[in-house]
Amino acid sequence: MIRGSALAAWVVAVGVSVAPGGVWAQFPGGPLPSQPDPQQLQPTLRSPLTLTPTLTVSEEYNDNILLNNRDKRWDLITGLTPGLTLAVEDPLYRLALGYNFTAEVYARDEDRNNAFNRQNFSLDSFYRVSPQVTLSLTDSFSFTTDTNLLAAESVSTGRDRSWTNSVTPGVSWQATPLTAFRLFGSNTIQRFESDAQRESDVYRVDASVERRLTPRLTGVLGYQFGYFDIEREDITTVHTPRVGGTYRFTETLTGTAAVGPSFVLRSGESKIVPTAAASATQRLAFGSLGASYEGLVGTAGGLGGTTLNQAIVGSVQVTTLARGLVVEFRPRYITIDSIHNDSIDVDAFTLPLRATYRFTEWLSAVASYTFFHQRADVTIVRTDGSPLANDVDQNRVFVGLQFGYPIKLQ
Repeated sequence: MIRGSALAAWVVAVGVSVAPGGVWAQFPGGPLPSQPDPQQLQPTLRSPLTLTPTLTVSEEYNDNILLNNRDKRWDLITGLTPGLTLAVEDPLYRLALGYNFTAEVYARDEDRNNAFNRQNFSLDSFYRVSPQVTLSLTDSFSFTTDTNLLAAESVSTGRDRSWTNSVTPGVSWQATPLTAFRLFGSNTIQRFESDAQRESDVYRVDASVERRLTPRLTGVLGYQFGYFDIEREDITTVHTPRVGGTYRFTETLTGTAAVGPSFVLRSGESKIVPTAAASATQRLAFGSLGASYEGLVGTAGGLGGTTLNQAIVGSVQVTTLARGLVVEFRPRYITIDSIHNDSIDVDAFTLPLRATYRFTEWLSAVASYTFFHQRADVTIVRTDGSPLANDVDQNRVFVGLQFGYPIKLQ
């Protein structure tokens, strides 16, 4: 099956940047199709069609629900999250999709109660046209009132009903055993209920060719075109040629890297911005370790853009403490700076720690703690003159029980 090497998957994730980066730190009301089972304790899905209904009952403490240090308010939030996933498996194709929503009840401020404060949808699919050609399609939708969890930028512009959707079609062609060609497109939409935030439509096309040079080394040449349509800003286009590769140091350690200049064009003005990405993943006896750096041209969420976004991410997963117990830790630090002026300068740090314990095939417990820290220096303001992005320090503690069992359909 030709679904691409580790490098191809990484190039898509870094170059196209289609998935909301805050999804992992959001309320874990899934599972959605993209969430793996590292201990492989879930029943094997041998049926071609599997339907998995879930129900999560949760309690959360949030000490800054408005995402604003100038007006800090805490609350206890009871959540009820129904979910449904569908998976169709075949050697020639795969279709996996899932949806969940969260009804929330606030202990202190009943006016915030809502049956659909959070919604998530995910689609992951491929079809093998021939042994050499594979078509793929992914889609990710997120609706939330926490703007820092909306998208990859992790920028908070306060509490606001907002949503994002990213759709990515692609094709991979294994021309020879050593050479592969890949072409992906994407469209990422961000929408906000408040008129103060700036909505955006971002289109990207990513083409690459990769060549296995040695049993351990694979090289890649790529080009990405980006089209940024941001509210109240001129159209911006970005051209980024890239060169990179992946190297397998050992059977358990793999590293990737890519660099290339981004030529940013707007209203006759041009800028050259250096962009790069690198990652390393180490499988260990207790689980895995990972680290990555990403610097690319993007947006600043509801602040607009166009910006240079640089992110450093760590990942620790422990799977050997006890059968059924998985502990994950994924700190993330990001800086966002305007390319054409000094209107946006934001630093954000997210520190999520999550533990999942599977009692049985149909019952799991989830506990998580997330610390979010943001410092913002912006000249973009609301109609009342207040800054659109505030300094934020937020602590969230979450506990929940999830019920669910796969139903195999013939």
